[in-house]
Amino acid sequence: MDMMSAAQRIKQRRKELKLSYQQLADRTGIARSTLQRYETGNIGNIPLDKLNILAEGLETSREYILGMSEQANAEFIAENIFKVPVFDSASAGFGAYADSRVMCYIPTYIEHPGEKDEYLWINVKGDSMAPMIENGDRILVKRLDCVESGSVAVVMIGDEAYVKRIKYGRARGGRSSWLELHSVNPYYPVRRFENEETNDVRVVGLVVEVSKKL
Repeated sequence: MDMMSAAQRIKQRRKELKLSYQQLADRTGIARSTLQRYETGNIGNIPLDKLNILAEGLETSREYILGMSEQANAEFIAENIFKVPVFDSASAGFGAYADSRVMCYIPTYIEHPGEKDEYLWINVKGDSMAPMIENGDRILVKRLDCVESGSVAVVMIGDEAYVKRIKYGRARGGRSSWLELHSVNPYYPVRRFENEETNDVRVVGLVVEVSKKL
């Protein structure tokens, strides 16, 4: 791939559409800093899923970006790219609140098209998972009611949603069970639930990707 040629085409197409880096970032879910690196050629290879999303955001084709076509406005049919809704709150996204309006949609690569309706983006508020997931980041979540121990997930406790690393276990002899919610930020203590208390915690989704605004 001629990355300088691709870089120049990305920059030219963005300017033709009169898009700022932030506007293109909002369209694609790709961080501004990453878009800048694409335009300067500092990223040696653009992953195929990001290339497809970038092409859709620029209203062109990946063939044009790669220099395989001179038609910037050529019709582009992206494989496995779907518009995924963005919610401003995890609680709203999972239906706990009456106000669950979609803020916008972001073109997103979904490996298995049949699962496209199981995904949503959520804007994160708070710093309990920093620096892994920071305030203002956006997370891609797959709706699941069960995840493996150690996974980062969205969980509901009552009507409140939290992004935490979840761990399960049993006491010696298997007579009692426990569930723990861990933060990355050491300022936040581990929350532990035992036996019947574990029923108060409901897993609603697995965090599969983090998009950072830099």
